[in-house]
Amino acid sequence: MASKSDHDQKTSSLCTRCGLCCDGSLFSDVELKGSSEADSMEFLGLEVEEEESHRHVLIQPCRGLKKRCCSIYAHRPESCRTFVCLALEQVRQNELSLEEALRIVQKIRRLMASGQKASATAWIKTHILGPAFFD
Repeated sequence: MASKSDHDQKTSSLCTRCGLCCDGSLFSDVELKGSSEADSMEFLGLEVEEEESHRHVLIQPCRGLKKRCCSIYAHRPESCRTFVCLALEQVRQNELSLEEALRIVQKIRRLMASGQKASATAWIKTHILGPAFFD
């Protein structure tokens, strides 16, 4: 069984080399937990909108993302703290190596850069968000 530090190192390594969940590739916004969390994010200089339903959202791409690293990591919203993509979960469970996960991320980035949005979306649905996300 992997140690907690090994688990944390894999998480850190994948997340800081990916950033798809923060750069607008996966989501157009992130739901915030009430006006207090929204106020905190605005104080940090992030773009927040209040929807007609009075739901607050953090607009993506996140202004806190700097070179695929979260510059507000200690203060990030709860939705960001709890999000775990399929690739990360598979790496944590030793079902996918870190190198394989990074190859998936690179493939998605190449598809996006070459304008192949439909193919990139298919890869995202299959390897990053997973079918359960769409149920």
